[in-house]
Amino acid sequence: MRNIRYRLNENRKRVFSIVMLLSLTACQQSRTEETDNIAVAAPSETIRPLTEDDDSLQEIQRNIAWEQIEVFPFGKALINNKVPLFTSRQRLEAAIGVADSIISANGEDICGSQFDEDFDFFYKDGSTFEHCKDSLACEEFIFTDSNSLTSGKITLSRRTTWEDVKRLYPNAVLQAENEGKKDMIILRDSYNKDSESSVQLYFENGSLVRVVNFIPC
Repeated sequence: MRNIRYRLNENRKRVFSIVMLLSLTACQQSRTEETDNIAVAAPSETIRPLTEDDDSLQEIQRNIAWEQIEVFPFGKALINNKVPLFTSRQRLEAAIGVADSIISANGEDICGSQFDEDFDFFYKDGSTFEHCKDSLACEEFIFTDSNSLTSGKITLSRRTTWEDVKRLYPNAVLQAENEGKKDMIILRDSYNKDSESSVQLYFENGSLVRVVNFIPC
């Protein structure tokens, strides 16, 4: 009888040991699965500290006062250093040749003009002049490979670049760049600050191509 009880106790111990072993194995497996399922945070992106330039506000561009814009006395500028843009027909043709064509301005929608009387358009090498009686006043001067305009010590030609006029007329160029332009600058045509007309220099591919005598309506 004692032997039977002893064997029963031994069997119970074995069963208990097996149950405990199975429980420990299941627990360990559960812990492993939990570890595998834990989300690992990705390394955060490195944040660069703000520099002085990043942290500063963009400088506001200031407008240049009209009286501080440089003057280009258009009417007195000399073509090829020979004859002014405002001159007589005889003198102009003696210096650069006869007109390519002359067309009446009658019926044209003229906004502003140098003359109060009727006039014709006088064309030479792409440039446009107003022709009244024997007088000529340039409206638009086109640069070719062989001509130029001289005003005082400054000579402009087709070889004149944006960087050149930046040195010659810094205020006018600064104003143009403040407005986001790099193809045209506006100059005063007179030292009289009340004058409403202006001189416009136009650029293509960074080089000067034409000068316009602008007269507002």
